[in-house]
Amino acid sequence: MKMKSIYWISIFGLLIAAWGFIPLYSFASQVAGVVKNESTQAFVNITPTIIFLLIATGFGILLYRHNSKKHKHIFLKLFMPEEFSEQDEREKMITANACRKVYLFMPFVFGFMLILMFLYPFIDDLIPFYPMLLLFVYPIAQITIYYLSIRKQS
Repeated sequence: MKMKSIYWISIFGLLIAAWGFIPLYSFASQVAGVVKNESTQAFVNITPTIIFLLIATGFGILLYRHNSKKHKHIFLKLFMPEEFSEQDEREKMITANACRKVYLFMPFVFGFMLILMFLYPFIDDLIPFYPMLLLFVYPIAQITIYYLSIRKQS
């Protein structure tokens, strides 16, 4: 599979995951309000979560089938990314350099996320699930830096 396709599938999966976890975050906030006696009810719309789980299950099955020919252990069958199935030394070196760049950029991404977190008290009423969105900035940044590095080296 081409690297560009893998990148967009990964980004789509992370966005669907964020969409699926936001109702759970909202429900947890509502339960906290009930526990603090600020409200008497809590509800959740689990439709996005169910859709995310269905998509993740389907993707897991496809990934397992795709990787079952290459790997023996179930952990590797489920979680080994396609990017790490290098064929020669050049591909291994490109992957190693891309992983190094991701590792070097992560402190900057984390600092950027901390700065964005300072905005939360100001937009709490407008976007109550803002921390959940920030949580997904980290893996999206990792995937994007990795993809751009691979694309630049190829």
